[in-house]
Amino acid sequence: MLYTQEYLEAVEKAICDLQSGKRVTSVSYGDTHVQYAPVNLEDLLRLRSQIKACLAESTSRKRQVIFSTSKGVQ
Repeated sequence: MLYTQEYLEAVEKAICDLQSGKRVTSVSYGDTHVQYAPVNLEDLLRLRSQIKACLAESTSRKRQVIFSTSKGVQ
């Protein structure tokens, strides 16, 4: 699944909400809506790690090396 920076921000807000004492927090992305309770803080942390990894993969540059050889004969 492709994640965006907005998804990451929503999950980080949900984590902050849980840590600040809200009993239930939710995350919405696309047509999906997920509610988390304080007992699932580790699930939110795992989701945040997964999103960060996906974002890092998509922003990293792929390096392509092209070389050619010849026998020196023209």
